Amino acid sequence: RSGPTPTMLHLLFIGVCALNSDSWSRRSAIRVAGAVGTAAAVAVAPGHAAPTPALAPPAAPLPPLPKLGTVWGATDGLNGDDFVAFDESAYKAMADDARRTPLFEEAIRRRLRGKEGQLIVLDIGTGPFALLALMAARAGAKRVYAVEANAEAARRARTAISRARDVPAGTIEVLEGFSSDVSLPGGIKADLVLAEIVGSVASEEGLLATLRDAQVRLVRAPHDPASYIPYACQTIVAPACYALHYSLGPPRFDWDKLRAPVRLNCRDETLQLLADPQVLESVTLSSAHLPPAGRWLPAGAAGLEFYFEPGRMQAAEAAFTAELRRERAPEEEAARMAAAVSRSLSAVAMWPRLILDEQGELVVESRGPHGEPQKSHWQTVVALLSARPVLIKPGASLRLRAAVQSGNAINAPTRYELEAELSAGPPS
Repeated sequence: RSGPTPTMLHLLFIGVCALNSDSWSRRSAIRVAGAVGTAAAVAVAPGHAAPTPALAPPAAPLPPLPKLGTVWGATDGLNGDDFVAFDESAYKAMADDARRTPLFEEAIRRRLRGKEGQLIVLDIGTGPFALLALMAARAGAKRVYAVEANAEAARRARTAISRARDVPAGTIEVLEGFSSDVSLPGGIKADLVLAEIVGSVASEEGLLATLRDAQVRLVRAPHDPASYIPYACQTIVAPACYALHYSLGPPRFDWDKLRAPVRLNCRDETLQLLADPQVLESVTLSSAHLPPAGRWLPAGAAGLEFYFEPGRMQAAEAAFTAELRRERAPEEEAARMAAAVSRSLSAVAMWPRLILDEQGELVVESRGPHGEPQKSHWQTVVALLSARPVLIKPGASLRLRAAVQSGNAINAPTRYELEAELSAGPPS
């Protein structure tokens, strides 16, 4: 993460390597994304020049299609069936995320201020560093129960707690298992729940099943917004062009063989948004009307409508041109390729937003508030809508409908369905 700023050609090279890997884990991908600035330098054998992946027209351009879509499960593409895996580098990336961790600490301090020694705190998914649990203890929690489903992470959490000399012994207790499988001692209930179990698609790590159970069994005031940090979790979405999808196609690469969406570093500028982002999922943790197990339409039956804005497409073209020119692509070729990529629809891009307090003063953005690339431990999930990019024109629009299928069990993989329909004119 301290390496040089990644260039477009570096990112294209890394993308080729990653997409041809036999497994592409959500958690292990964070490690690749975190090292994106230096990966190109170590991916080439000493004494050999790095290959230069040139942008090329799609192998078989398709005319605009009226309907596009994709379906996937939260664990599709994972290496094996283990829903919870231990990846120390991924946990470290989360702990070191400067846009996440300090805001959580401030939210915890605010919630406990003036109530020192009074509140029982439940930290769901404490991780190997027990980071939020320790924050709560230091902020004055009476007692903290730190729940962790992964045995190795739970073991390390106990070690981290024992080494915290500024936290009185016995303040924090680690409970091993999913939160749905544990009970708090003596049947007590928590005054405050810390639930940073948010995936790059907000609901993909069992958030809904966790909350449905916790509201019934584990929280003293389950429908009080003050009982939770974060206050709400959202998935933000926007249609996008993706240079690697444009550049690679049959016979060199078959995108249809991918078992899951592409997951990119949030700084990756080979992806450019074509419309203003909108909220796809929004889950208020204290809601008395959480989506039940089964099929849920997060954007309603009508879905969302996006307008392909000329300004967005021009900005994408400028970004692609600048990167290609920096990589010494000939001016004419860079301009031609950038114009073509910025007028192609590849995917809808998704990323999480966490609103930590009811007032909306503490907001964790994995991308910028308008979708700008920035550093984050979360990823941008790129759900490709077709095997090849679809040509679009400024002023066209897209209607996106989404369905989410969640189970009662936390480790039942959530499934997602997206359907998109293009129109020649602006939204109705």
